[in-house]
Amino acid sequence: FNGTAATVFTVNSNTQITATVPVAATTGKISVTNPAGTALSATDFTVIVAPTITSFAPASEVVGSPTVLTGTGFAGTTAVSFNGTAATVFTVNSNTQITVTVPVAATTGKISVTNPAGSALSATDFTVIVAPAISSFAPASGVVGSQTVLIGTGFAGTTAVSFNATAATVFSVDSNTQITATVPVAATTGKISVTNAAGSALSATDFTVIVTPAITSFAPASGVLGSQTVLTGTGFAGV
Repeated sequence: FNGTAATVFTVNSNTQITATVPVAATTGKISVTNPAGTALSATDFTVIVAPTITSFAPASEVVGSPTVLTGTGFAGTTAVSFNGTAATVFTVNSNTQITVTVPVAATTGKISVTNPAGSALSATDFTVIVAPAISSFAPASGVVGSQTVLIGTGFAGTTAVSFNATAATVFSVDSNTQITATVPVAATTGKISVTNAAGSALSATDFTVIVTPAITSFAPASGVLGSQTVLTGTGFAGV
């Protein structure tokens, strides 16, 4: 087998031999030798070895999207799983590459590849992107240029954060459950939204954008010490 001698074989007839794949055999041609000469198979015999996963890309995706695994020993692959959830659609492109579709119900975790010789786990997690949800944010108000921290789920793969539909140009996805966003110029009081490839989420409550106050009127226009007057204007939030 590719130059490695089989120690166990049986000549069943003039037209058939049963041979046991030997230890140390590698993928390649099979040869048969008798006193009259040697014959080589026209095609390779593939020796299935335990797989290894060296990388995958992209590292995060939504359900139904493909990712490409790179490694060794993919010949004969019988199963690919995402954190224990079997992928029903995958293609073994070669002994070193598999294209697999992220299955329904997959969750973030290791990717595994299995063939008759064994199984391999990826060294790092594949992140399954799910629709985000915003559970809270703090502080609940701020001036343009200040930061607020969003808490929720499904923040992996976030592509946009907006304040009442005004896009934040500066934000960082700290983790799958936290985003730090800077209040953008032109932001107004309203809901915060988070968007990723799986969908969008709106905050349940408004974020208040604190703007410079303006007094348009007050009444009454006079009063004794200790009396009250009511001011009317804009931008009084945060006073």
